[in-house]
Amino acid sequence: MSSCSNKVSYWIPRGYSYTEYFVQCGRTDPHGSRAICDTCNSSPVAMRDIEQLEDNIRADNAALASAGRGEM
Repeated sequence: MSSCSNKVSYWIPRGYSYTEYFVQCGRTDPHGSRAICDTCNSSPVAMRDIEQLEDNIRADNAALASAGRGEM
């Protein structure tokens, strides 16, 4: 799945307030997960593609771990 050009907003604590931080859809969010915009989140096709990509990543990491190489 190629990510769309939408931005996802996150509020990050900074001192005694918060700073708004934008991440492009499909990239890693500040919490270490995948940022998914509302448009992609409501699309069954986009979500199926994202889940398939995540499954492929887990399979690759499992194969590398079994070979003693660690994760990508």
